Amino acid sequence: MEKNGSYCYYKSMIAKSLSAYAGEFLPAASPWLLAFWAALLAFALALRAYRTRSPVYLPAALFFAAMASSQLGVFSPGLGDAMAAAARALPVAMLGASRAALAYAADKACDGLTRRAWRIASYAAAGLVIAAAAAAALLGPSSASAFQAGIAAALAAHAALTVPFIAAAAKTSPAAVRLLGGAVPWAIAWLSAAALAVARAAGLDLGGSLDGYAPVALAAADGLVGAALMLAAMMELAKPAPEDTALDEYAARVDASIKRFIPMEFLEHLEKTDFFDLRLGDHVRKDMTIFFSDIRAFTELSEQLTPEESFAFINSYLSRVVPIIDEHEGFIDKYMGDGIMALFAMNGGADQAVECAVEMQVKMVEYNGHRAKMSYRPISMGIGIHTGPLMLGVVGVSDRMEGTVISDAVNLSSRLQSIAKAFNIPLVISERTFMQLDDPGRYKYRFIGKVRVKGKDAPVSVFEIFDGLPEELFERKMKSNTFFEQGMMAYYQKDYSQGVFYFKRALESVPDDGASRFYLETCLRKAMSPKSAEI
Repeated sequence: MEKNGSYCYYKSMIAKSLSAYAGEFLPAASPWLLAFWAALLAFALALRAYRTRSPVYLPAALFFAAMASSQLGVFSPGLGDAMAAAARALPVAMLGASRAALAYAADKACDGLTRRAWRIASYAAAGLVIAAAAAAALLGPSSASAFQAGIAAALAAHAALTVPFIAAAAKTSPAAVRLLGGAVPWAIAWLSAAALAVARAAGLDLGGSLDGYAPVALAAADGLVGAALMLAAMMELAKPAPEDTALDEYAARVDASIKRFIPMEFLEHLEKTDFFDLRLGDHVRKDMTIFFSDIRAFTELSEQLTPEESFAFINSYLSRVVPIIDEHEGFIDKYMGDGIMALFAMNGGADQAVECAVEMQVKMVEYNGHRAKMSYRPISMGIGIHTGPLMLGVVGVSDRMEGTVISDAVNLSSRLQSIAKAFNIPLVISERTFMQLDDPGRYKYRFIGKVRVKGKDAPVSVFEIFDGLPEELFERKMKSNTFFEQGMMAYYQKDYSQGVFYFKRALESVPDDGASRFYLETCLRKAMSPKSAEI
């Protein structure tokens, strides 16, 4: 019995609230509509709690809260006439405020692609409706019809203005497309209701045939645009959450940091897809060209610099030469103070490594020109290159591993770099690298003999490459090379006296040529002591 009484009470309240709108042109109010907007509000707040850093759900919740407040007029029929008029002013004011909230929420849902002009118009319409609602409450029922027509006209004008702005945003925003589906019928409903309200205010007799339909149609249209806004806002769920994005950005920074210490080429050669796949003992055997370089007299140079200046100098130097290695499809295995160890694997890597070394010599000429302008002393570098088999893999212990290469070829390349330093020549390559070149004749070179290297039983044939040297030094080297080659022939024919003559002539053009000086001293020693051991 009690349930039947409650049901009848709410049924009569709904009927009264709907019938109260006969002859009015604002949205109907009912408990069901209040429940609808409250449900959307709760859903938006729940999504806000789930996506705490998303900017769209809180503005949407403000719109739903304003629309729910506009339904509080459902309780006005139970109040006295004076209180009912005041109670009706708040819902109408909240209806106006909802337009400002709608513009704010739509802009967030559409990723800020709505026009600023539409948002300003929305805020203006909201202010106008709130002011009209307050004036109607103060002036009383006699002014209600005129104010209602003005309010309906303002809300209709705003709804009509919304459509082209949302349509413009829909060209680039998928969320605006969803919002547009609700905005079009919403604008049509409000324009129709406004036309009826203005006609009624002008005294036109419409026969009352449409009086009961406008409030219900407007309530339905508002509900449709509310649902469209919720769907537009929910498109944000298809995007990574800001929290996830922050985690992804952190992971990307970690990944980028790891790549600074472990080259990607290292992974590729080990056939690994990720750094986390590396295991202690992973290795692969490859034929590669090994490149060693360092700065001549760096210890002496660094003694004249502060630690900060030394680091600045090394980084300035590396910033010029390391990109050249990358350009020639090599990769850095490790830095050793001023030294570099790089690997070239493409087709054996001999041509890439030699071309890289030649280009580095050119870069050093340019760099020394820059240093001369700053009154700094010029620098030079020595490079040793050898091609051979090596083991590339992971060494260390479980909590401290390192990628490295191990082989006799690596040791030999390092020794060749030492020979370049000892002979005061910039670029030395082994016979194996020389034979791997596609076209050795494209380079200017000289054979500087079979040099016995520490750790090797057999002597190693070594070649110097002239290309990349400063033009003046290159010409002197070429002039000296004629005598150097004749001196080498005399040396291997054990005609040491002739060797002394030719190496002296070679030194006339290049006095600081360490190779010529080495063989001159050797020939002198052998000429004076023929039985001394050969080098």
